[in-house]
Amino acid sequence: MQDRQEELKSKLEVAKQAALQAGRYVREALGRVKHFSTKSSVTDLVTEVDRQSEALIKKLLRENFPGDRILGEEGGIEEPSVGGKEAQRADLWIIDPLDGTTNFVQGLPFFSISIALQRGGDIALGVVYDPNREEMFYAHRNFGSFLNDKPIRVSEQNNLQESLVCTGFPYNISPEEETLINIRNVAPRVRDLRALGSAALELAYVACGRLTGYWEWRLSPWDVAAGKLLVEEAGGCVTTCQGEPFSLSSPSILATNGKIHSDLVRLLSRRRK
Repeated sequence: MQDRQEELKSKLEVAKQAALQAGRYVREALGRVKHFSTKSSVTDLVTEVDRQSEALIKKLLRENFPGDRILGEEGGIEEPSVGGKEAQRADLWIIDPLDGTTNFVQGLPFFSISIALQRGGDIALGVVYDPNREEMFYAHRNFGSFLNDKPIRVSEQNNLQESLVCTGFPYNISPEEETLINIRNVAPRVRDLRALGSAALELAYVACGRLTGYWEWRLSPWDVAAGKLLVEEAGGCVTTCQGEPFSLSSPSILATNGKIHSDLVRLLSRRRK
């Protein structure tokens, strides 16, 4: 067991170094990107910086852990050199090389690099790096969450009226979108509401108490894998917006300090009258 924990700690250090390297590259490119393309919709942007950031992360992971699988937002799944059942049991790295691409393209300095490690169906390690503030959030399952090597905890607000909450908008949003209905239900009942544009970083902010809660619909595994662990290891709660157990394939995520969780579930479950 101790050897396994030491192995995970080693993997965490490499993940932090990968996030730092990618973060420096992304920060230096801020304001210089003139061309970008779209993926699933005209609002779903991707740049060469996303791709190069992912390549930097993958290179370091491959050099250190050639037997692991890697799932990247831009490159999809990459299998290790081993095959068969051994490959199926391999650890899976889940990478978002630039979470908040729209912010990045606009020159808005709120974006992050997210790296998580899934082992045996559960997230064992998570790293979210904000290169603009040089803030490294990380968590190791059963060992807590940290910001620049200092332990962090979720906030202490115990009612909605004192809570600062956050949401995000899916691509191709329609007038009947759940998010808009949710905002109408939640906004009048909380201290204030934000939409910052980087799911990974917003989850990290819940973990360190800057936000009391966060919800969003239709995210991908790389958006939330690391952030989910950060919140849980900081003492918070993560479910779907209906209060059901959360998995990386869930249609929504709700992360809070735990104290306002049931109240937000109730509001997010309401339909427009």
